[in-house]
Amino acid sequence: MSDLAKKLQKVHQSCHRAWAKAARDLALSFSEFEYLSAVQEQADLQRYEDKHGQHLQDIVEALGVTKASASTMIAKLEARNLVSRFQCMMDARAQHIVLTPEGQMKLARGARVYEQIATKLEKELGDMPSL
Repeated sequence: MSDLAKKLQKVHQSCHRAWAKAARDLALSFSEFEYLSAVQEQADLQRYEDKHGQHLQDIVEALGVTKASASTMIAKLEARNLVSRFQCMMDARAQHIVLTPEGQMKLARGARVYEQIATKLEKELGDMPSL
């Protein structure tokens, strides 16, 4: 195994372990974090003229999941008050999906897990070659 492959394996293991430990405190699975991140991307990109959040299809494309899977997860996140949905003014068939304040907090806490991992890995691995 090459040196880079060994480093990548160590990064993967560290991320997996750190997330598994943090997930208990966050009460948030990695999949839920991924969906919250995908919803937040719209706020960062502001692609739509009305700038009101993601459509379900955007999340499907961002995560490479089926529409049924995305719909199920968004419903779960909505039930937990992490996202909310409202009617799109430009397309009556679509709904916008946005993070609630609680969803924003969970996403920020999840992102801090990666900041902690990055700090630890910088110390352990030194400079990794850019990919």
